[in-house]
Amino acid sequence: MALSPAARAALEQFRAQQQSGGAPVANGHHDEESDSVDSTTAVPGGPLTAAGLGGGNFNAAGTLSPSLAAVSAAAGAPNINQAYAEPMATGELFRPEQPKTFKECGISYRTVESLILKIIKQEGPQDEQQLSEVLKLSVNVFAEIVKSLNKRELLDTPQPMVYDLTTVGRQMVGMMERDDGYVGPAPVSFEAFCQMCRNQAKRERRVTFEDMQRNFSQQSMRPELLQTLKEGFNSEGRIMLFYGPPGNGKSLITDSLHGLLKDPVLLPYAFEFNGKVVQYYDPAFHRLLDDVMAQEEQASGDTFSTSGKPDRRWLISKAPLVTVGTEFKVSHFEISFDGQYSAPPHVKANNVIFIFDDLGRQTEDHNMILNQFIYPLEQQESIVKFSGGSSMRVPFLERLFLSTNLNHEELLDDAFKRRLQYQVLIDRPTTDLFKDIFQRIALKNGVPREMGIEMSEALVRWFEEDDRVIRAVDPRNIFRMLDATLDEGERLMDKLDMDLFRRIYEKYPAAYRKDAKAFAGGVDS
Repeated sequence: MALSPAARAALEQFRAQQQSGGAPVANGHHDEESDSVDSTTAVPGGPLTAAGLGGGNFNAAGTLSPSLAAVSAAAGAPNINQAYAEPMATGELFRPEQPKTFKECGISYRTVESLILKIIKQEGPQDEQQLSEVLKLSVNVFAEIVKSLNKRELLDTPQPMVYDLTTVGRQMVGMMERDDGYVGPAPVSFEAFCQMCRNQAKRERRVTFEDMQRNFSQQSMRPELLQTLKEGFNSEGRIMLFYGPPGNGKSLITDSLHGLLKDPVLLPYAFEFNGKVVQYYDPAFHRLLDDVMAQEEQASGDTFSTSGKPDRRWLISKAPLVTVGTEFKVSHFEISFDGQYSAPPHVKANNVIFIFDDLGRQTEDHNMILNQFIYPLEQQESIVKFSGGSSMRVPFLERLFLSTNLNHEELLDDAFKRRLQYQVLIDRPTTDLFKDIFQRIALKNGVPREMGIEMSEALVRWFEEDDRVIRAVDPRNIFRMLDATLDEGERLMDKLDMDLFRRIYEKYPAAYRKDAKAFAGGVDS
């Protein structure tokens, strides 16, 4: 189905906004990183696709929906309501169409039965419409199951058409909860989830050098680093290693590359595998487009027909960024169970970016952890185990970014190293780049350009006199310390002078050249 005129206009507006510049907001952490980065060396040589939803029509099995370009446009457009009004009015859906019968929902009878009983235990007596709101299924799908539960005396009707648990029903729920405590929207089938991941991965979009320039327009960066990042992002290896001394932008770069993923993704609340409900939606990673989903449901909700309505078990989310660090263990590649089953982080990163930060600082042997990625990187699927011993094959369709400030040559064994075609050194900035970083941050803090230039020259001179090494993070941290000197309502320019600047410099934690670690190809090597 072709895009409607309004959807196409929204898409063009979105593209124009992207071309006009403006740095994306990067998800994640920047504790040790700066607003600017530098690099001197890269070892050349996948792209996972810019996560998106492709063309075609979605159905319950996970084939693709029309107008996804309009979703992308609306996600970046100033007026989301206007961007979505026309496509929804024409009957187009972004999510799969809702199932009309129990068979179409694709999951087991026992799972739906269990969820109905657990919902009533948790929420109290429910009518069919209330159950529908929690399950995210139309009443037609589960009405016969409710009647069966009532006939088997697991449910009673204290009021007409309102259902509550009987004593036998409560005993049954207790047994079900010991096996799986999940209560919430009905899952989608495991097959539908896998097919959705594959369909979304088909929308490959190679980024251009201009895309990189726009994405990093607010950061001082060498052109050769941008070129390397572009090639690594587009490579078929789907993995990049970022290494170098701390405080020079590794986390900022990996997080900012996430801004290249413009398209939203579809994901389920949960999926069912062999009768087990595995939670997938994670608010720690997934930022939902609630307005978009609400409009889609409202636009299709003016009829009593069950056709042409979205399957509310699926969610529309901005492309997530999944990050793990020192806490990551081999066991985190498995389906965890703490009363409920939960998908591991690398599964939640399908169609987007998975960042393994602080490589080498894990409590377990990091090579044992890295070995878990070898098969997925080769086969684009991961064998994921349950604690009970069963396993499933899940798509592994994501970009993997590794980051460390340790010696990567000593960290990695040959089996993994040969898969790292792009090993990017994020080094300390040159003197000129450091001055540019400082002057940019000074301007953001209201310091006039000429004064910012004078301060940057003085700071470089002091660093050289004291034999300190410069780091890209230093300007940001120094201005944070300057800001801490201000009283309520006071502006920095009300008191900033060279005496205050010097006092803050002397308090600023030093990194001396004699202690600096050399990296191959770096400024200190």
